[in-house]
Amino acid sequence: MKAIILAAGRGTRISKITKKKPKCLINIKGKSILSRQISFLKKLKINKIIVIRGYKKKFINYKNIKYIDNKDFKKNEQLGSLLHAKSEFNDDMLISFSDIIYDFKVLKKIFHSRNGEIILGIDKKWKKRYEFRYDHPYQQADKIQLGKKNEVLKIGKSLKLKKTEAEFLGILKLTKKGCKIFMKNYLKISKKKIKKMQIHDYLNFLIKRNIKINSCNIKGKFMEIDTYNDFKLAKKMFH
Repeated sequence: MKAIILAAGRGTRISKITKKKPKCLINIKGKSILSRQISFLKKLKINKIIVIRGYKKKFINYKNIKYIDNKDFKKNEQLGSLLHAKSEFNDDMLISFSDIIYDFKVLKKIFHSRNGEIILGIDKKWKKRYEFRYDHPYQQADKIQLGKKNEVLKIGKSLKLKKTEAEFLGILKLTKKGCKIFMKNYLKISKKKIKKMQIHDYLNFLIKRNIKINSCNIKGKFMEIDTYNDFKLAKKMFH
């Protein structure tokens, strides 16, 4: 199994920290978010770890990691950044955003999930985390509508709250077959559109093409760090 961590973005909403270094290097409990993720992956015996760099890439320099540089990081979104690593999509894989901090058991559960070819890490009790995120309201969450068997019917920020049953956590697992599906279908989209697409936009595209996306509901500490208030909340959560 391989792992890809998307770490090309700057994090403009937390500029007082990211002015000098990438957001993934935010330090919590004596460790950067990125180094924490890498240590968890290695704990799961995933030794082929690929980090996609962009903003201030020289600061991201851990040993025994493969780096792919997204030189166009200012102009493309998550999907465009991920596709810089398209040659790596030939094995079971975990994909993670680099601005999320979580307990090991969160990643472990997704890692061991066998619920399909494309599996999203989700949280059905997601609203609790938003109670104190005054500068990051519900509307900005990657909300998810689920079917009867916990398959993903729809995902995105525009999904209405009454249809929302969970939040996408920014971690997904692909089997080798899932990787083929992922790579085959992006070719149906123009390069211009790909540059503007987030991961959840592409997942919606796959769902509309009748490709099954499954979910893995997690329990445990988790926090996305998008704003300075998120950073303060994460420090309290992971003290």
